[in-house]
Amino acid sequence: WRRGLAGSGRKRRDLLAVGAGILIAGSVVSAHPKVVKSNTAAGAVLAKAPEVVQVWFHEELDTKGSPISVWDAKNVRVDRGDGKVNLDDRMRLEVGLRSLGKGKYTVRWKAMADDDKGVTQGSFRFSVK
Repeated sequence: WRRGLAGSGRKRRDLLAVGAGILIAGSVVSAHPKVVKSNTAAGAVLAKAPEVVQVWFHEELDTKGSPISVWDAKNVRVDRGDGKVNLDDRMRLEVGLRSLGKGKYTVRWKAMADDDKGVTQGSFRFSVK
């Protein structure tokens, strides 16, 4: 009788350990890059246009699957077409800008995780006054 209870306790403990392992593995597998910061804050109103837009993520990005671009209010692209993952800091997307005048601009990005290829994308706006 005691042996049966001890065995069921061990099985329960083993099942809990397996379940916890699945939860932990699942959270790692389903992780996508998350924005940590940018040099041009979302909603910022700037007196002077930036020369480069940079966005940092919490993990390293895939260098081929992570574009970034900047668009004006008329949906015309205003960056230099050089958007890329910075090879010295693979957690950072960056793109050079042409000379921007006053107006509203939208930064669009897609970030692909280097390890599991999980993708997230987003955008934010800033203005130059």
